[in-house]
Amino acid sequence: MDVAQRVHLMPVGYENDRIVLSAQRFSADRVVLLAYDDQTPHPSYSETVRERLDGAGIDHETIDCNIFDFYDSLGTIAELATQFADHDVYVNLATGSKVTAIGGMIACMATGATPYYVRAERYAAETDGDVAEGIREVTELPTYPMDHPDPQQVAVMAHLEAEGGVTKRALIDFGEEEGLPFLAEHDAANRKSQYRLLDSHVLSPLAETGYVTITERGRSKRVELTDAGHNTLRAFRYLLDDA
Repeated sequence: MDVAQRVHLMPVGYENDRIVLSAQRFSADRVVLLAYDDQTPHPSYSETVRERLDGAGIDHETIDCNIFDFYDSLGTIAELATQFADHDVYVNLATGSKVTAIGGMIACMATGATPYYVRAERYAAETDGDVAEGIREVTELPTYPMDHPDPQQVAVMAHLEAEGGVTKRALIDFGEEEGLPFLAEHDAANRKSQYRLLDSHVLSPLAETGYVTITERGRSKRVELTDAGHNTLRAFRYLLDDA
């Protein structure tokens, strides 16, 4: 896609109007459906949506995403928004689960994508089974910039997860091997300077946000990922491509 297009990211829940009609109202060039097979007895909304998008002449693709898992939703939407960063990316917060709506909003704040909410004409009590039918209005929602781990911090978190925790010295060796910016973009006169760079650019920010713990083990300090760190890594692992 050489020309900027209108790309819509849409979770597929238990309805189809607020997906298809929204795509038509926004004149979407491409729709990315986030689908999850929860193996419960309900109509095949994904197939219905795809057929209707085909009928409307709108390009689409389907990506697996657990719309009931916060970190999978956040990570998938943020990764897709980054993938289509050269285009106008919109995220439909109305069509998945409440979890997906929250994760999608945070993903928009992290990436600059535009979130919107679709108010239906009719809701479950008035429909033949869908959660909602028709469209009454579409509202673009405001976002505010938010901080998230930078790529080198995510790389360190991934290394900590893979190794089950390591010493600061081992993290410096890892940083040298991978050419991470905290060392590659600074002149460290000695090992002590390397420790300061590791702390200021990587470990202090991660410790302040509760993503890692640092404990003394004899003469060394061991760094380990916390539960919050594991979950944050799930959401932002896609940034490893930029590390």
